Amino acid sequence: MRSVHHFAYSTSEAEREIRFHEDVLGLRCLSREPATLRGLSAERLVFGGSTDPGHGFLVAYCLGADGPTGRRGSNGPDSPNLSVPAGSLGHWQARLHDAHVEGQVEEVFGTKRLAFTAPSGIPYALVESDEPDSVPVSGSVAAALAVRGLHSVTVSLMDVRETHSFLLDLFGGEHTVQDLASGYYRFAEGAGIELLHQPYRAPGTWTYAVGTPHHIGLAVDDEASRERLCERLRDSGYHDVSSVVEGAGSSTVWVRAPGGALVALVCAGDTER
Repeated sequence: MRSVHHFAYSTSEAEREIRFHEDVLGLRCLSREPATLRGLSAERLVFGGSTDPGHGFLVAYCLGADGPTGRRGSNGPDSPNLSVPAGSLGHWQARLHDAHVEGQVEEVFGTKRLAFTAPSGIPYALVESDEPDSVPVSGSVAAALAVRGLHSVTVSLMDVRETHSFLLDLFGGEHTVQDLASGYYRFAEGAGIELLHQPYRAPGTWTYAVGTPHHIGLAVDDEASRERLCERLRDSGYHDVSSVVEGAGSSTVWVRAPGGALVALVCAGDTER
């Protein structure tokens, strides 16, 4: 396993998502494609600071104004956490306020972050990072302040123990820090995973449904590495592993992690899904 490749969620209006991610967050819409989801005409958008998969992407499944709705909950992805330069949260709080989005400064793992709810209804966080900026950015945000990509994704779980072992023993992750109910898991490079223990939170919707997270994508080096990982998963008893699904210049293998979080296994060079 190399890193987190993307965070995917379901929403309604494509134009609203493009306006928010480009005009407010300063990301780029890298891809916009028609799709059919739940028998309905839909669109799939991919957002990022650059086309480099190493920095991670956001994937939005846009079901339209009349798309079916769902509920957020535990036992699945919860939020994308985006990396921003240290000391920039004041700028971002004001920028979000001007866009009628209110943010709350928090501290997790000893690092400040700005938590807010996007127009889609999905919670986001902007996390301060001291890493050097190497990501080309759009003109809507100065380079010294711009979002650098995914810092991590948060997965909410009623019980974290099996997922802890899943990430360490099968995916080669490293549990680097624990902060009360939140644990951080790092991989070879790029974004990591935060497991949030929420034992009294009801599970959320699994299907494509407006206002809900859908899955996370994890990157492996290549197809051979992915097949070896799939063999380890099956050998460990995780038989809910799909065959390779081809589409739009990339391929995906799907697996349900302990607790129910849906995971897409993609090759590191893929720019989507």
